[in-house]
Amino acid sequence: MPDAALPGRLMVVVDLEYAGSDARCLELLRVVARADVGRPVFLQLRAHGLEPDAFRELAARARAEVATGVPLLLNGPADLATELGFDGVHAPEGLIPEQRPAGVRWLSAAVHTIEGVRRAERAGADLVAFGSVYEPGSHPGMPAGLDALRLVTMATSLPVFAIGGITADRIEGCVAAGAAGVAVISGILGAPDIERAVIEYCDALEAAK
Repeated sequence: MPDAALPGRLMVVVDLEYAGSDARCLELLRVVARADVGRPVFLQLRAHGLEPDAFRELAARARAEVATGVPLLLNGPADLATELGFDGVHAPEGLIPEQRPAGVRWLSAAVHTIEGVRRAERAGADLVAFGSVYEPGSHPGMPAGLDALRLVTMATSLPVFAIGGITADRIEGCVAAGAAGVAVISGILGAPDIERAVIEYCDALEAAK
């Protein structure tokens, strides 16, 4: 099981753009949440580009889809996350708050630079997600590589999650570079058997630990 200070060691990012529709996004949340029960896994709902009312509606429906016991973070405003009962917030690097939002159990931040890491530290973040380590499977992007991941993990005492092109067989290298966990989109959401993919990632994390 995860360290008590973390919601899990595997973050599954359920992304609206990758899913293609609200209905598919909610379906993926349901499937992944069922697979996550009792495992060191947490979810992040990401839906960039929606109008505020549409985002609120999707977030509320998403919160209702995920059973208690599976931590769910919102990539969005902290006040909305608290209002709807999300377990935490994930902040993009450009939106990392100056201080930890009140009422937030877990604060996660995406970082691409050491300065981003420092901002996350000042905000009282519980973890940072660094990437893209490998070329992402969900969208085009230039990989930073394992050496960059290692530099970030050496520069902070915060748990660092590797994101971007993380397959189960790449977890060992990420952990060897200092990663505390991994964040995944297409490797799980695009798998023919999502529950089996979740198990494979969890097994790989346990073996690498």
